[in-house]
Amino acid sequence: MVMSLVTACTGHRDDPDAPGRVGNHYTVLQRSVANGVHWQLDAYVDVDGDGSFCMGLDGPKGPDHSATLPWANAACGFDNSDSGGYYGGGMAPGRNASISYGPVPDAAAAVRVSTKEVVPTHPFPKGHGLPDGRYWVIYEPASWPGKGDKSVDPQPLDASGNKVAFKNF
Repeated sequence: MVMSLVTACTGHRDDPDAPGRVGNHYTVLQRSVANGVHWQLDAYVDVDGDGSFCMGLDGPKGPDHSATLPWANAACGFDNSDSGGYYGGGMAPGRNASISYGPVPDAAAAVRVSTKEVVPTHPFPKGHGLPDGRYWVIYEPASWPGKGDKSVDPQPLDASGNKVAFKNF
């Protein structure tokens, strides 16, 4: 599997394909290519619904043009319950691949996603109408987690590896 990952910038660019660009109503957080398929992770406020904060995986044209993609998914109204409401995910491009993502408090430097794997967090771009905080994302190919590893419910960690409590987004 070949995958590249680009993290959002904090400013606007002249390049309409640059991460961090605000679309009609969304901000590109990360762009990547997996098995030759381009995808991106976006963040937005559901202005047509209840105004909740949302994150979603979609194609390079954004959430408004991804309805036909079988792997496009989104989650809104993240909260600090342990019922699974604090992160989203679903299918991802690639054979039997999946993805998980979510917002975390500013204190979270990383998120434990398996018994052997911790992924870094990234700050939400400023000036885009997004909440204060950070986010994480993990692309999980069919072979994930590896031998001797076991997936766990995502747990935010501070820079010292201590647990960080979830908060509502």
